[in-house]
Amino acid sequence: MTSFDSSNISPLHLNAEPLSMQDLNGQLKAHLKARNFELPSICFTKMDQAFVIWGLLSVVIFSFAQFSTLSWTTQAWIDGALTGVGLLTTSGLTWKLASIEGLRWVIYLWAALTGVGMFLTVYGIFCGVAAILSNLCLLWLGLCTLGYGAMAIGMRSHSFTAACAFHLISINALNHPHSWQFLTSGIVMALPLFFFSVVPWDMQNAEHDIPC
Repeated sequence: MTSFDSSNISPLHLNAEPLSMQDLNGQLKAHLKARNFELPSICFTKMDQAFVIWGLLSVVIFSFAQFSTLSWTTQAWIDGALTGVGLLTTSGLTWKLASIEGLRWVIYLWAALTGVGMFLTVYGIFCGVAAILSNLCLLWLGLCTLGYGAMAIGMRSHSFTAACAFHLISINALNHPHSWQFLTSGIVMALPLFFFSVVPWDMQNAEHDIPC
């Protein structure tokens, strides 16, 4: 359930075909079953899978920062490795689609923002820069705000405009440090990603819809 052209909006479609873990187009299908009845299948395109991966990584990395007793330097190495794996995996998943849609700049954009974020994070940790360490959550939420804002403009998307506003509001809400700042930031970053993985988002200049 990736994008749809906002000039031709269609209702949400849930795939009801039999379970198939991975079809030829790289779509992942989840077949849900309750005790006495079956729910419709939900298919995840490669783009949807990329959203899910980044959502999970956001929760894991920021939960790790919230609850782990490991040193900041050790966490920096682990977070850097996870981020690198996320970039390589999601870029591989979305590169073909982005090329077809003329959206490879989106991959470059997020790679650049993530790279800047990791550089500043590592610099702050290893060099003991208090101004960075005390504002890590605001830094990453700010980078996400920039990313969604650029996508909103470049893709003329109301969905990504809303995501940008959501992160901007969260920055204001987290402007004063509190004990659950890292966990809250991870959830804030993950929620729109999970949302976009299951709900169609608009892209007014789209030429190719991605059917499930």
